[in-house]
Amino acid sequence: MLNIISLIIGIGAWVVAAIAIAKPAFSYKNTVISYALCTFSLLAQLFEISRRVNLGDYAAIEDTIRAVIIASIVLVAVTIILNIVALVKSKKNV
Repeated sequence: MLNIISLIIGIGAWVVAAIAIAKPAFSYKNTVISYALCTFSLLAQLFEISRRVNLGDYAAIEDTIRAVIIASIVLVAVTIILNIVALVKSKKNV
């Protein structure tokens, strides 16, 4: 369940960053919100791993940890890139 929540929140981070690109007037607020959503998404993944440890489901962790790491790297990288674009675009409009 936390994996789905993490995915939705992560997509939300990208959507908020895309809105910041489309509407540069709100880019600073949206950038902060986007980074916060990215952080919450990663925290949800950590809680999911913790839940699996508490259940003793180490095989599931071993099977999915690489995908979780790759997805986390992609989430952070895309979030940073989108927010940098939003901030650069807002500076040009000032």
